[in-house]
Amino acid sequence: MESLLYGLLNWIAANPGWAYLFVGAVALAESLAVVGMIVPGVIMMIGAGALIATGTLGFWPTTLAAVVGAVAGDGISYWIGHHFRGRIRGWWPFKRYPQQLDRGVVFFKRHGAKSVVFGRFFGPGRAVIPLVAGMMQMPPARFIAANVSSALGWAPAYLAPGIVFGASLKLAAEAAARLAILLVLLAVLLWLAIWTARNLYRLLSPHASSWLQTLLRWADVHPKIGRVAQALADPEHPDAATLAALALSLIASTAVLGISIGAGLFGAKDLAVNQVTLDLGQSLHTPLSNHIMVGLARLGDPLVTAPMTLATILYLLARGHRRDAGYWLATALFALVATPTVGWLLREPRPDLGLALHWPWSFPSGQVLSATVVYGFLAVNLARSMPLRWRWLPYATATVLIGATALARLYFGTEWLTDLVGSTALGLAWTAALGLALYRHARPIPHWAGLAGTALLSATAAFTAVTLARQHHDIAAFAPHPPPCAITAERWRGRTHLPVASHREDLWRQNQRPFDLQYAGALDQLAAALSPSGWTPAHMLDWQNAIKLLSPSLPLTELPVLHHIHDGRHEALALVKDLAPDQRLVLRLWSTTCEINGEAPLWLGTVTSLRKDSIVDLIALPITETGSDPSAVVLEWDLKQAPEITVDPGQPPLVAPRRNGLLAD
Repeated sequence: MESLLYGLLNWIAANPGWAYLFVGAVALAESLAVVGMIVPGVIMMIGAGALIATGTLGFWPTTLAAVVGAVAGDGISYWIGHHFRGRIRGWWPFKRYPQQLDRGVVFFKRHGAKSVVFGRFFGPGRAVIPLVAGMMQMPPARFIAANVSSALGWAPAYLAPGIVFGASLKLAAEAAARLAILLVLLAVLLWLAIWTARNLYRLLSPHASSWLQTLLRWADVHPKIGRVAQALADPEHPDAATLAALALSLIASTAVLGISIGAGLFGAKDLAVNQVTLDLGQSLHTPLSNHIMVGLARLGDPLVTAPMTLATILYLLARGHRRDAGYWLATALFALVATPTVGWLLREPRPDLGLALHWPWSFPSGQVLSATVVYGFLAVNLARSMPLRWRWLPYATATVLIGATALARLYFGTEWLTDLVGSTALGLAWTAALGLALYRHARPIPHWAGLAGTALLSATAAFTAVTLARQHHDIAAFAPHPPPCAITAERWRGRTHLPVASHREDLWRQNQRPFDLQYAGALDQLAAALSPSGWTPAHMLDWQNAIKLLSPSLPLTELPVLHHIHDGRHEALALVKDLAPDQRLVLRLWSTTCEINGEAPLWLGTVTSLRKDSIVDLIALPITETGSDPSAVVLEWDLKQAPEITVDPGQPPLVAPRRNGLLAD
């Protein structure tokens, strides 16, 4: 896929004329009557904007092609409407779907010539308005003026999101590709969770009773159990659909739970799917991602769910719903008791990452189990009292919260994937069982908005308090702690089987840049030694200086330096050397767990050249040069000129302060 993409980009760069012709054809089709209803012109224009940001296409030729195509498309539609007039109503698809044309006529009558301009951007049936303008005999001169003026604004407006997206991809590729991919994954999974919950609820509600009855007849259950189960699926019961859906959820989650436990008994760490997801989660680590995912993991923290549960119980008691409060107490106690009990019985070990977590077992995950029973049971409580058309919303919200908690735990590698699935299934089984009892034995709560508000406010307050008090502590707890290593100076000088990385870790472990040097000693000593040669501390990109990226006129040396990531961490030291206004070298060092002779910490470094990449004369990005790069030679020369530093040439060079004798012969 990657080679195919690069091949396509190279072909477009080599044949830009065809690309501009394609953009014009897309703009024409997107503006053409009927055709514009099915052509995904907006998406294609955004894609063209992304190609502009990468430098594959030029901004002005692409804009001109889009304007010409849009003007031609609207012009053809206007001519068709002006020439055929009322006969168009007998054509397909307007003969079968006349409402589209009727809405366009109403819109045109209301706004007149302005409808051509408005319709270009957001009017009802963008591809129908020019057709209607012709049918209504709008004067050609007025139409041409509206057509051309709107196209001049439309083309840049529709290319702009793609340009911003392409610039973001460039920025992500330079500094935070992992973060960008993680955010895209979160957005996709969020949408998928909402879509799944909504459509699954709409699918189960009307059919759950008949499916459950079929299942019961097929299973030929025990007479007494059968009578109870048939009552749950009684179509005359006012809550038959919900009861049957809960029963099906109980059956399905129990089956998934059994499969998950079986996988654990056979060895969760030996399953390929567990290893793949563990490696993927670890490969996405960045400092900012860690802060985001710690927050998501906290959604299932008992310090958040317990106060919300307590507030909910107090609210129900105050409203006289004692039975409902009892069910909530059962919900909380189940998560509290099941986690240590089942964990101690099965004793499934966590992934061996050296995390500073007190509980050693992977199944069940206390946070995921807590999130499932609390948020799931809250959804059951709210849905039975809400209007029918909105009952899917609590389930979708609970799905998002539970999924976010599980995804965060998977990201940090605290549990195996199969154990997270099993923990969710265990929580769903208990939630479904309580939901069945709740629907059969407790009256609905008429003031569901008060219950929702109480849960939301208490959970938000608890989440905020825990975040302020434990954010840094939790990040440290979720950080892997590999065992320290000790290396003798002789072994280090020999460069044989050193337990450190030889390349900076890339997301897909492709195009990895080798480390240009290894340094043993204090960072301030190295910075002081290189200072006479022009190396100074780099001004890294932050919220205060990010505005400079919107000043393409600034020289490269005045732009902030973007962070690079190795092993999920930013560089510990970044120094720059400016050779000219448009030439800059950057030295970056990352820490390791190793010490030389038990006294000097070992650091891994890269030195790279930067170039200024300007996007449409609006955005400037300092991008790392690829290919042949003499920067390592410059750095090695500067190191040799520093009297306080000893350099052992080789691949990579070994550097240490002269007085510690680590590189002495």
